[in-house]
Amino acid sequence: MRILKNIVLGIGVLAALLCAFILMCAVNPNITESLSSILARDGHSRKETVQEEEFREPFRDAYEWEENKEENSQASEESDNTPETIDDTEENEDRTQHQTEDETVPRGSSGARYESSVKGTNGYEPPAELDIKVPEAVSGKSGYQPITEKSEELPGAEGGEYTSNLGYGELGDGLSFDPVFYPYYQMLEPKGQHLYRQIFANASAMNAEFVPIEAVPVSEIKDVVMAVYNDHPELFWLNTVFVCKYDKNRICAELGLEFNMTQEERAKASPDFYNTTNSLLTEIEHLGTYEKERRLHDLLIDRIEYDKGADMNQSAYSALVEGKSVCAGYARAYQYLMQRLGIPCYYCTGYAGTDHAWNIVALDDGYYNVDLTWDDTPGGEYDYFNKTDQEYADTHARRDLSVNLPQCMGERYRSQ
Repeated sequence: MRILKNIVLGIGVLAALLCAFILMCAVNPNITESLSSILARDGHSRKETVQEEEFREPFRDAYEWEENKEENSQASEESDNTPETIDDTEENEDRTQHQTEDETVPRGSSGARYESSVKGTNGYEPPAELDIKVPEAVSGKSGYQPITEKSEELPGAEGGEYTSNLGYGELGDGLSFDPVFYPYYQMLEPKGQHLYRQIFANASAMNAEFVPIEAVPVSEIKDVVMAVYNDHPELFWLNTVFVCKYDKNRICAELGLEFNMTQEERAKASPDFYNTTNSLLTEIEHLGTYEKERRLHDLLIDRIEYDKGADMNQSAYSALVEGKSVCAGYARAYQYLMQRLGIPCYYCTGYAGTDHAWNIVALDDGYYNVDLTWDDTPGGEYDYFNKTDQEYADTHARRDLSVNLPQCMGERYRSQ
């Protein structure tokens, strides 16, 4: 009975308190409004949090990249407060220019030297570029144009909400690339490899504009385009310039490729290109691997004239069909023909007094550096043929993705 009395008493107290509260609200309506405002604000806050998470999820990698970028930027600002002495004014200006987010000139272009170098994944360590010395006999024999990105922010495009009128174009589904012959493809993460296949397929079909099949930040798109370009000298119509249009989250929403000829011009140029290459390969197909490498080196030096004013001089076409090119044309022609012979040969880019391109060749005992452009010099036909990284350290330094190519340490076929 005592317990029952306590329950009845408790209910009575609660009822009395509720009646008192209702009476207070009737006397002072502001109490009701305040309570309603608090409850509404709390519910709205929870709703906003859920919506924000739902919006961010598809672009999670991009948000994390942006947050890391802000942290790195703050760290950079703090380090900038530390006094430093720079002797070379041009290098200081070049470094400042390269820190601009929307740069249209590639880092290290026009011969500007890197202040520091990064060790490659295969153990290659670039020599200090300040110590690079170009012999007088080959001074000025370069002409490589680095991959150049033109970044544009899409007007009024909110992150994740922009809808392009372009499609994906060619997807590249089903394509595969042998790691022995296409090393740059292997340097990319799976998402980058997916985009690489799409870019290669669209470049092959000469589709100039398309939507990237992967959500890739502006900071990463250049390496993917570079990988495609460096692996595939057969795309002789592909230029070194591309356009990335990005949204508010700096995710590339539209990708544009540039070509050095039209579809009709390519249809006329292709037979000339393949007939020329087939003719050259017929001359050496009966030789052994090393003999093929050396003989092809000699044939190209005899065939090509170094000419900075040559048309399409970043392509294998300029060297093989026109017979006039710069270092990029020499290197891409050699790469293409060696690939056709079944001998791994890579397009290597870096610094040799200015922007420069050469090759890395795989033979049975290892890898070797080959610079046809510099060997195209009277009396110096083998000065830069089949050399180790140590022998190249005074004159050549790899850059960008090329630092990840294998180290050149072969001995059996070194030229003396």
